[in-house]
Amino acid sequence: MAGSSLRFPLSPWIISNHTSNLHLSNPRIIPFWLIRCSSSSSSTVTESNPEQSVQKWEPFRKKKVVMRVGYVGSNYRGLQMQREESSISTIERELENAVFKAGGILESNFGNLHKIGWERSSRTDKGRVDHGKIFQVHSLATMISLKMEIPVNAWNGDPNGIALANYVNFHLPKDIKVFSILPSQRSFDARRECDLRKYSYLLSAEIIGIKSDSSASEIDHHIAEFNDILNTFEDIIDYENLMTSNKGLQKGEHPFHNYTIRSKYRKQFPAKGSPSNGQVSRKAKSSGEASASESEGGDEEENSRINGMISSDYDERENENSSESTSFVEHPVGSSNNHGKGLKEQCPKLVVRARWLHEPDERDRINASHFRKILNCSCGKLEKFLGLDYVELSICGESFMLHQIRKMVGTAIAIKRELLPRDILKLSLAKFSRIVLPLAPSEVLILKGNSFSVRTKPGNVKRPEMLTLVGSKEILKSVDEFYMSVMLPQVSKFLDPSKSPWHDWLENLSQSSIPEAELDDVRTAWKLWKENFHSSTKVMSM
Repeated sequence: MAGSSLRFPLSPWIISNHTSNLHLSNPRIIPFWLIRCSSSSSSTVTESNPEQSVQKWEPFRKKKVVMRVGYVGSNYRGLQMQREESSISTIERELENAVFKAGGILESNFGNLHKIGWERSSRTDKGRVDHGKIFQVHSLATMISLKMEIPVNAWNGDPNGIALANYVNFHLPKDIKVFSILPSQRSFDARRECDLRKYSYLLSAEIIGIKSDSSASEIDHHIAEFNDILNTFEDIIDYENLMTSNKGLQKGEHPFHNYTIRSKYRKQFPAKGSPSNGQVSRKAKSSGEASASESEGGDEEENSRINGMISSDYDERENENSSESTSFVEHPVGSSNNHGKGLKEQCPKLVVRARWLHEPDERDRINASHFRKILNCSCGKLEKFLGLDYVELSICGESFMLHQIRKMVGTAIAIKRELLPRDILKLSLAKFSRIVLPLAPSEVLILKGNSFSVRTKPGNVKRPEMLTLVGSKEILKSVDEFYMSVMLPQVSKFLDPSKSPWHDWLENLSQSSIPEAELDDVRTAWKLWKENFHSSTKVMSM
């Protein structure tokens, strides 16, 4: 608990039946403002029927705060509010309603997130409906900042912001939970200060070869083999990337252009004949900003400038659902021939799954925005839940592009099942390769954690409130309880490989392969390039 400087005398903190439904972490004491709110005319709780109470605090002043939020996204169309579709249920719509009912938003500001400075720690896309079902992914660590109306002495005796969070939780459905609400500095930027994201991907053990009757040594073998594949994303450093980059690449830093939709992260230039006054238009800055307003009209996409380029950091959790008809996402290729015509123009039905760029193609360039750093990519031990055997993959990185994690997982599964060769990893992380890779389902992808630092200051400066949100034992206990009691039971529905989405996905994966001739062409080109690189390096060193 907090020190004496954060407490009032013990006597006014004794809990009565007036707050029995708040589920506070310490049932013996509560903040003084909470008792005051509960006894006001607008928030009276009667002992005869406490469930009919209106849990609302008395607004005192507006203050910027940050909330840590967790949710199971299966019943919602994404995180972000969608103004053009007001009837669509989203996580943010539920949160805004709950904060308003708890007293945190004035009626004059309700319905306009821009007025209260609402920001989130990661970009998300709209959910999709497939065969009448809505599929979304999940989070235990989404941070949302806003200017909230707070009660007097809001955090006295409640340094972890649990009491404020519980008032909001009273108005939320069970699959959304606010773990904490803490005061924040005005300069805090939830999106740009997030410097590390950790995801979990839950995977049926059977998919990587572990059977119900597998021995302990067989289980260890399959997990070790799968780990060896996943660890490759941390280790590879390609010669060509070291040569073409202005700085030496670090461990786990690669061009992941084959693991996303490349055009979303490609710098665009004004078309010939377009008016120019020396400024690049908002639309022309980057096709990564093609959805700059995200799902609504006012919130900018997360952009980080790298060597003058604009990089859009999509939240890997909240994009298209994975119950697609194919395991591979096939994008038209436009490799130019001597006549300047792309393959698609010559033969519209032709799909090239693997090729090498022997000469620059201005329509398919990659840049610094396509490079991402992976700090950890591994598989944990065998676990069981409700009779289902599964493993948990951990993927940790500074930022991720659209589809990146799902394509990393899909590719690793295909290699483990011997549907793709092992060297596909080396080839796909080569700057001049263009390879179509499998996209794994999204229903079992979870944002588990993140970290934040002040980017405008030298060194690894951490804000105190963010250290509390990501490291407080009281908050983490609440996160674990939500995960075990709410999230895992729902996510486990997607751990049966004989059911949706895995049954169709695995079937399509086995039928969709990259022609060996195409891979051989890429291998030959890669080896030739590597030899030329070594030759040029020797000449330069002489």
